Amino acid sequence: MNNLVVFVFISTTVYICSSRPNDNTGYFWQVTDFHYDANYSIKGNPLKMCHDLSDGHYGNSIYGNYHCDSPWLLIQSATAAMKRIQPDPDFILWTGDSVPHVGNDILDLQKVLTNIGNISQHLQSVFPNIPIYPVLGNHDEYPADSYPPELNSSYYREVLQRAHFDTLLTNDTAKQFLTGGYYTTLIRPGLRVMGLNTNLLYSQDKLTNSAVDPANMLQWMTETLTNARQNKEKVILLSHVPPGLFEKYSSLMWFYDKFNTQYVRILQKFSDVITSQIYGHEHTDSYRILKDSNGSPQGVLFLAPAVTPWNSSLAGVGANNPSIRLYAYNTQDGTILNYKQYYLNLASLIQGNGNTNWTLEYDAKTDYSIPDLSPKSMLNLAQSFKADNSALFSKYLTYNSVSQIRNPPCDSACKLTQVCSIMELERENFNLCSTSESITTTRPPDPHHRRRRPVDKMYIYIIIGLGALVFILFIIVGIICIKRRRHFVPFRFSRFSNSLSSGPIN
Repeated sequence: MNNLVVFVFISTTVYICSSRPNDNTGYFWQVTDFHYDANYSIKGNPLKMCHDLSDGHYGNSIYGNYHCDSPWLLIQSATAAMKRIQPDPDFILWTGDSVPHVGNDILDLQKVLTNIGNISQHLQSVFPNIPIYPVLGNHDEYPADSYPPELNSSYYREVLQRAHFDTLLTNDTAKQFLTGGYYTTLIRPGLRVMGLNTNLLYSQDKLTNSAVDPANMLQWMTETLTNARQNKEKVILLSHVPPGLFEKYSSLMWFYDKFNTQYVRILQKFSDVITSQIYGHEHTDSYRILKDSNGSPQGVLFLAPAVTPWNSSLAGVGANNPSIRLYAYNTQDGTILNYKQYYLNLASLIQGNGNTNWTLEYDAKTDYSIPDLSPKSMLNLAQSFKADNSALFSKYLTYNSVSQIRNPPCDSACKLTQVCSIMELERENFNLCSTSESITTTRPPDPHHRRRRPVDKMYIYIIIGLGALVFILFIIVGIICIKRRRHFVPFRFSRFSNSLSSGPIN
């Protein structure tokens, strides 16, 4: 009896221990693209950013409208959901864009800094003892999309002091930030965070288009990653604008081409150091694969969707439901283990029949049926999207707009752009991918069947042609011999022909 009790106790203990997460598993939040609009009004015209212009009562939801940016209640709701779902994350990555999509004529530097500062203080009030690592978005400058290429712009000091970034960054980190809006610091021994200002590389920034290395960020990035490698540190990289092309616009590359190439080369060179990459900006839910020169996967770039539901000004892109993302990661090396996407169903709130609970939209590993979020697994996932009627691609499309209905549906050209933008970070490779016919393959090729290449067929045609030519020549020679009343004796032309011959043939 005692032995049985001991066995049951041990078995139960083993089961409980095995069901716990790995001791090296930690969690962090990513929140991005708040685009807080202080002028949002429930009475405002949705076609005019929901600003109250006293031209009617439009009955917008207090939590927002798909045509407009975030009211303060939506921001409070998002951070409250973060606090409820995971109140004690290891840290928070805040990937920029706090300023609304309004014209520069109704903004000024003070309004921009106040807007960013409101978010800074609010995040700290909700998570007072949690490290928050911020980066700037392309709208977080005044005027928008105009970060200067020079070192030590006064704007970064203004952000530190008046937008309260100095309360989020340590003294040493803040000093780095003054150089060009980028910085690095240790999360813990052996694991470093690197916050970049990729707005300097953004193709809409006219101030940096002729620069060689705006604010020396690429040089600093290379030197910092070199030091991290020497010190055996791993790096979690975060920024606002990602490299590559927008999956909803085949011609839109986010960086200037020259900067995109330089940036990707740095990522390739230090793929052993950079274990995670986190971006915002697109407002959509997607990812990118970093490959080496041979096409093998080296890394994954995770692109999280926005808090703002704003309907993009780019034709056909559409809106999204408000969203926040929780990552599970390896605390030793920073590798992403999984993530869960949470969202607010804004449509039901606008219709007046929904609730304000942020719910789980999907679990990456479970809903994509992948063993892990490694570069190889994420590349295999993208390749599976190519098949006709791919159920996983249908899921991806739904998640891409955070379960907001897409209209019109994604046709073959749309699918090409979506898949190729995931698989190729550089324009030349993207163009090759987007002209490939394999994107509509109904089933994967049989790995046991070696498909004959076009060059192989060419050789076959040459051999067949030569054979036919020899056969024709053989017939011609035979005809000539018959006309001359000769017997065609093959051995006659051998060295023994004289001894075997019985005299003149004719």
